[in-house]
Amino acid sequence: MTPAINGQDWNEVRDWRRSTRGELLAQRLAIPRSEKLFLRPVIGGQVPLHFPELRHACIGFYWPFKGEVDPRHLLRDLIGMGAEAALPVVVEKAKPLEFWSWQPRSKLERGIWNIPVPAERKPVRPTALLVPLVGFDGSGYRLGYGGGYYDRTLAGLDPRPLTIGIGYACGRLSTIFPQPHDIPLDAIVTEAGVTRYRYRGQPLRAASHSDAVLSTGPSPGPSAAAAAGPALAEGGYASPPCALHELDPTYLGYMSTEEVITLLNKLVEAERAGARAVAEMGRQCAEAPERSILRDVAMDEARFCAMLSRHVVRLGGAPSAETGAFYGKVLALESSAERIALLNRGQGWVVRKLREAVGRIADGALLEDLRDMLKVHEDNIARCEAME
Repeated sequence: MTPAINGQDWNEVRDWRRSTRGELLAQRLAIPRSEKLFLRPVIGGQVPLHFPELRHACIGFYWPFKGEVDPRHLLRDLIGMGAEAALPVVVEKAKPLEFWSWQPRSKLERGIWNIPVPAERKPVRPTALLVPLVGFDGSGYRLGYGGGYYDRTLAGLDPRPLTIGIGYACGRLSTIFPQPHDIPLDAIVTEAGVTRYRYRGQPLRAASHSDAVLSTGPSPGPSAAAAAGPALAEGGYASPPCALHELDPTYLGYMSTEEVITLLNKLVEAERAGARAVAEMGRQCAEAPERSILRDVAMDEARFCAMLSRHVVRLGGAPSAETGAFYGKVLALESSAERIALLNRGQGWVVRKLREAVGRIADGALLEDLRDMLKVHEDNIARCEAME
């Protein structure tokens, strides 16, 4: 959706948001329950994987409303890992939210819009928020229900909690025409993967050439750099015995940064198409064993879509927002056998691209992740072949 409106005219933007919100809510409510049940672990399973800090956080989450992704099973798992949880409560109209402590067996009562809230007021200060999405754009801005409660709440929290939007990929917009009062989220999670934009309100730093991994938390402090040794602490080399590090990687046969970003974005589009196609195949599959395999494959595709996007950002690029043509080709087929066969051909294409690339990747962290991706795709091909 790219409307021809003046993004600076608040009245015009507000009218557009109102109509777009209604369209997205109708679209979300039309998603069959069976598909939502299938997608719930695909979406929720990515959260502890990509945000391990949540295991030690106080997490403000939401009670599912109007077809939202249900996060309650995820919260029960995170509590089991050591996290605390809290639910948002509207204590006064047009004022910031309060968060009251919640446990799986907590007594609840009806709050505003009849959404359950804890019966006992035990205010806590969350260090992370799972925020429901009606819509969202590629910069991390959220389209909510129009009440402004989350924006008012975030504006008053210092330090900022980690904010993670949870929703369906169908809610993606080209822009929400952000206004000065809109506060972007740190990350967004859908069945198509995870995109991380910033950390607690601060843009992610551009990684240096010597970075080993993409940080999912705050930048390491001086003590961490010192522990890594003088070379890493200074960001360079201490009395290098030769000038090998100054060579252009392409001279040694490695791909240039631009070539790597192009490849990763092709793979992002393929994995996004695979995640969506396999999720739809799983929704339509009646056999429990096959459905379980397809759910695992969909989770892997979504996980790798997120991993590839993070590396694109780390290398200074912009992750592709496109979905590969594979998605439409799979859904155009009628029989399950034909779809599985095409799925495996698609996974085979990814395997070939990865095998060609791994010998030409100089970045150690990326190489490790691509090798993992290659192994998982090879295993998934074997699992799907057994279904044909």
